[in-house]
Amino acid sequence: MTLSEHGWNAIMTMATLATHMGAEALRLKDIRAQVKVSRPYMERTLAKLRQAGLVEGIRGTGGGYYLSKPAHQITLAEIVTAAESPEPHAQWLDMQPTTVEQLVTQEIWREMDNKLHSLLSSVTLGSLLRIEQRRPSYKPGLTARLIAKMFPPRLPETGMAY
Repeated sequence: MTLSEHGWNAIMTMATLATHMGAEALRLKDIRAQVKVSRPYMERTLAKLRQAGLVEGIRGTGGGYYLSKPAHQITLAEIVTAAESPEPHAQWLDMQPTTVEQLVTQEIWREMDNKLHSLLSSVTLGSLLRIEQRRPSYKPGLTARLIAKMFPPRLPETGMAY
């Protein structure tokens, strides 16, 4: 499992939708205002989340998006898995290592992969909202912004945070 900009944007999108649960469907432009991504990017993200069964959409005037199930039933692992492209290292993990270095590296990657998946599987969207709502200065969307700070986008050529 990997966690890239796609994954954290999807988590921010879902957190934004979760803060508006029970209200009317949230319009694409309102979600984009919170997540701060382009319209085509947000449409692709929402399409992936919809295909995974995490969000539903309503077309037409008054339409928008909403969570397809309660926030406490959605794990961060589900969100990231839906948003991320197939993992480039997954195929490498299944290869038979031919050197000790490859074996060691493969085991380290496998362990990191398992730990990240375990961590993301243990956190639900609902638990993020409960943390946010306990804050004295509660504002909808704060969790999404906190997640963005935890996982800053990386510069493609260097891998360093912006």
